[in-house]
Amino acid sequence: MRKLAVGLLLCCFTMQSHAKTEPLKGFYYASVQTPEGNEWESPGNLALNKEQPHAYFFSFQDKVSARKVLPENSAYWQSLNGDWKFNWVPNPEERPEDFYKTEFDVSGWDNIPVPSSWNIYGIQKDGTQKYGTPIYVNQPVIFQHKVAVDDWRGGVMRTPPADWTTFKARNEVGSYRREFTVPEDWDGKEVFIHFDGVDSFFYLWINGRYVGFSKNSRNTASFNITGYLVKGTNTVAAEVYRSSDGSFLEAQDMFRLPGIYRTVALTAVPRLHVRDLVATPDLDETYTDGELRIHADIRNLGKKAAKGYSMVYSLYANQLYSDENTPVAGVTASAPIAVVEAGEEQGTEVVMKVKNPDKWSAELPYRYTLVGELKDKKGRVVETVSTIVGFREVEIKDTPASEDEFGLAGRYYYVNGKTVKLKGVNRHESNPGVGHAITRKMMEDEIMLMKRANINHVRNSHYPDDPYWYYLCNKYGIYLEDEANIESHEYYYGQASLSHPVEWRDAHVARVLEMVHANINNPSIVIWSLGNEAGPGKNFVEAYDALKKVDTSRPVQYERNNDIVDMGSNQYPSISWVRGAVKGTYDIKYPFHISEYAHSMGNACGNLIDYWEAMESTNFFCGGAIWDWVDQSMYNYTQDGVRYFAYGGDFGDTPNDGQFVMNGIVFGDLEPKPQYYEVKKVYQHIGVKTIDAEKGVYEIFNKYYFKDLSGFAMKWACTRTGKKWRAVC
Repeated sequence: MRKLAVGLLLCCFTMQSHAKTEPLKGFYYASVQTPEGNEWESPGNLALNKEQPHAYFFSFQDKVSARKVLPENSAYWQSLNGDWKFNWVPNPEERPEDFYKTEFDVSGWDNIPVPSSWNIYGIQKDGTQKYGTPIYVNQPVIFQHKVAVDDWRGGVMRTPPADWTTFKARNEVGSYRREFTVPEDWDGKEVFIHFDGVDSFFYLWINGRYVGFSKNSRNTASFNITGYLVKGTNTVAAEVYRSSDGSFLEAQDMFRLPGIYRTVALTAVPRLHVRDLVATPDLDETYTDGELRIHADIRNLGKKAAKGYSMVYSLYANQLYSDENTPVAGVTASAPIAVVEAGEEQGTEVVMKVKNPDKWSAELPYRYTLVGELKDKKGRVVETVSTIVGFREVEIKDTPASEDEFGLAGRYYYVNGKTVKLKGVNRHESNPGVGHAITRKMMEDEIMLMKRANINHVRNSHYPDDPYWYYLCNKYGIYLEDEANIESHEYYYGQASLSHPVEWRDAHVARVLEMVHANINNPSIVIWSLGNEAGPGKNFVEAYDALKKVDTSRPVQYERNNDIVDMGSNQYPSISWVRGAVKGTYDIKYPFHISEYAHSMGNACGNLIDYWEAMESTNFFCGGAIWDWVDQSMYNYTQDGVRYFAYGGDFGDTPNDGQFVMNGIVFGDLEPKPQYYEVKKVYQHIGVKTIDAEKGVYEIFNKYYFKDLSGFAMKWACTRTGKKWRAVC
């Protein structure tokens, strides 16, 4: 923020925002009786009756509950996780077409847990497969294709070679059903159903009535189902396809695992409610005082115009690493809302000033909880919402030599005015026991392991992650690069790339914006990425331009076309190249971030120190992310029941890329490998340098940017011929 301070620091400024958020192209809205049946092979047809994306937040019954932020604390959130009735077939024509009808008997079907990856759940203790085959490939898609312009027009059902897994199981379909009841106190509210992750496409029915469909496996799909509900018992049915046109954009280096693999839940809101809530932090020129620019979109699903309403905000300071919080005295804000006509939406904006807030960084991740109350003209609370915020500022600045610690003028990356170093890993969502349906406990274990290894940065490769992951990274301090769910690696980077055809423009833009809208309030996100290994074309230019209309508070990266984004990046550069590039004289875009390096396969990462001696010698490179964090192995069994870590080909999957999925610095079950300890040493935030060994003089250097070393104790020992000789603590 570069502006003069005006007025008191505890005041606020209100602005009316009349512009309605531009709906995403490819999202359609209509009352349709039945699917056409070709929606999963229509690249421009992205969704039917799916809600426009918005920030991840919830409606609560009161301020006390709202201060806890997580959805399970809301009386207006209900999980649909648990056992669902399930039917699996290898080909679409074999699916039970009428299963969604309430009179269709599914009592004889199997139960499957939601969330789960059905291939992995179906692996039996003798190695047989009940629900299809897990397939690991790196760059290709799992169905017939070739690298040629317009090859995608052939779709996903072409006949592949006879030895391919998808020759017989051309396109697996999972049919899911379960019953639920809506709480009585939700009467009169609007009820939504949310699927946080479904791979790769699904149709949705409620009580036998067709609702719509969604593609994009890794962003939440929400539907307003109020008009489909009945009193008492309701039935939800989802028909999930393993492959769809969306799969052309999901050729990430991972096991390809279909299913409902993230949370499914219901929420309820009043007819006049906060549809979106965005809180953008900023700091003053000295990074001392802060402000929150709070934008709320109010939607009226009632039958009458809403007049005289306002949004009232309060701020609560969280204890470090805790969800406990206390009110920030004297810091409130309110914003009047213009008339919201029936069926319409109205935006309102206010700036909340905060004097010297605790700042968020990966070192000291101080969080605040923003609570918003929608009130009527009599001051009665209609709805209470909340979100986590953090006061931090991410910038790229042209810096004169006089202001650089190395005396070099350059274009550098800053967090809160410091040229931080991102000591990172790439992370896939993967666990050998559950595939992609990782649990909260697994995520918590991961982040604790990362912090103990001095890892302060994660690239969410190559898609947005489970919402709980962002909660943890906000809480414990991880700098995130959040990446859109786009990788069309099967067509590489020439004219065949899907980054060129106009038919794929809307899908590229939508996947980027679905990520940004959902995750915009997370202070841990310090870089956006347009995707991975998907070509350089105009569709990414359009996506970048669309992103910048939504958020300008973070830089954007895309390794396949540095010209169109804010910072440079590449993959797997040699150490000699890095040693030259960090001097700031190469014809590349600075600041520079290595999106993948130190490929951790086999006996790897031994030369990690060479990269970091170069990167820490100047500020032209802000860091990098090792490939990768965890082995993407899956449990398989021998015929006599012995469990083992399996990789490509171990399930009989063809084609496959073998052990190339085993690149982690930890094993699939999170047991550290030797590389983990090498990373911990090289990434450590305290440097020790010998000055005079004879005299016992050593230099201790603090590599932290926002905290001193007063909380550390130093221990040292001398060894001679492998035996401890002398120690001082």
